[in-house]
Amino acid sequence: MRWLPTTIAIAVGLIVLIDYFFEAPLLDALGFAFREWTIILTAFALLLGVINLVQVHLSRVIHRQETGAGYSALVVITATVVALTGLWFGLPSEPMTWLFDNVYVSLQSAFFALTAFFLATAAYRALRARTIEATWMLVIALIVFIGQTPLLGILADAREWVLNVPATAGVRGILIGVALGTMATALRLLLGWDRPYSG
Repeated sequence: MRWLPTTIAIAVGLIVLIDYFFEAPLLDALGFAFREWTIILTAFALLLGVINLVQVHLSRVIHRQETGAGYSALVVITATVVALTGLWFGLPSEPMTWLFDNVYVSLQSAFFALTAFFLATAAYRALRARTIEATWMLVIALIVFIGQTPLLGILADAREWVLNVPATAGVRGILIGVALGTMATALRLLLGWDRPYSG
């Protein structure tokens, strides 16, 4: 019976893929139904993930583990408060908006502020690596960093060139690589070479 999950996965994947390229009433109905089922399964997976998260952190709090018990208690309290607020008042409500604006946005700003210090320490570590690649990275980072200030117009033009030519080319190369990797993974799943769903 190990062939059954593989057959179902290949059939569903092929139907959704063919429905994307061709117009047919039966294919449209099946593709729509499979996409709706995906949304429902994703919702249940999210619910299981939240339950697992609460169980793991509640277990740490109950057993009073030395490392991270306080953080686990904070996670459980926050998850409970947000879940009860959402269930009681609904998602598009004033209390949920207040929680988002005054808690989530503030924490997000704090994390972004910490990211600047993390990048500074990473740049310092890159400086200690005495290689040609690290030197090139340092020079380009300094050009972009100093080009952000309106003091030197020449470096501002160099910054624009770095961001528009090499950086854009690198990002496009990464995106093409990600797309090819996604296609290769999808083909391996559709052809049954990889079977993570069959256990």
